[in-house]
Amino acid sequence: MKLTKIRPRRWGVAVLVGGILVLGGCTAPATDKPTAASRTDKTGTAIISPAAAAAAQQALQFYHTVTLDETRAQVETTLGVAGEIQPDGQVGYRNPDSGYGVLITYTQDDTVFAKRLLSTALAPELAALNPFPVTDKQAYRMAAGMPFYEVQDVMGSDGIEISLSRPEPCSPKQVTGLGWFNPDGSYAVVYLNLPTGEVIRSEFVPGSQPD
Repeated sequence: MKLTKIRPRRWGVAVLVGGILVLGGCTAPATDKPTAASRTDKTGTAIISPAAAAAAQQALQFYHTVTLDETRAQVETTLGVAGEIQPDGQVGYRNPDSGYGVLITYTQDDTVFAKRLLSTALAPELAALNPFPVTDKQAYRMAAGMPFYEVQDVMGSDGIEISLSRPEPCSPKQVTGLGWFNPDGSYAVVYLNLPTGEVIRSEFVPGSQPD
């Protein structure tokens, strides 16, 4: 099978695979095993199969379709599905074909302030993009102010964008979240200040537990 090679980049230069932010990273410890659809070569360059990239593109379709500052009417016309209002006031939209979707925070004038990916329980399409499993210990090694290249070193690859917000009022800070997904449904998220690429905070979400 022909493989697509993704060259490593540093913060500020994104590589798109079918519209998906997928950046090459550093190699992980030898005890970790790469997935069948995503692995690294001897230089530490991430290699993603075309099939895995296409599946991830479909999974992220709703997320990438929505842009900041769009009106709610524009979003719902473009996505073509009804939104589900959450208890906190955010609105979720799911793609009936893929099961993935986007969670949107609207402003008082009904424009998009922030968006976040809604994934499926195990998110295999996104786990296939991650060359090596990630752990809670890796996620919580992030310290506020850490530069992005150190995030790359700790996490072993660059992750994919799963959240984005508009700049905060009277502040240059704009927050984006990068995610790393595991086959068991667990994932790590590192939130960065977009203008500087420095860490704001991080979290690790556990996956499904065996019965």
